[in-house]
Amino acid sequence: MSESIERHITTVTTSEDGTVVTRVTHTSVRVSASSDCFDPERCCDEHERALIAAMRAYLRPQHAPQSLIDRLEATLDHCCGE
Repeated sequence: MSESIERHITTVTTSEDGTVVTRVTHTSVRVSASSDCFDPERCCDEHERALIAAMRAYLRPQHAPQSLIDRLEATLDHCCGE
């Protein structure tokens, strides 16, 4: 069984001349109930693996106050559960 998740992100910015610029990003992801896990080593190129490692280091810091780590883990667990 697979499920599709769609997200729309609207970004509104103002240029230097005062013009309002609106951008809409559409993302569609298909989630599979397969037991296979995402493996960056198998699925990503070198640049993508470096980006994933940087994001992981930022979102799951090794040296931070325990209260921050607890809040980050709870937030990520909540987001991943949606």
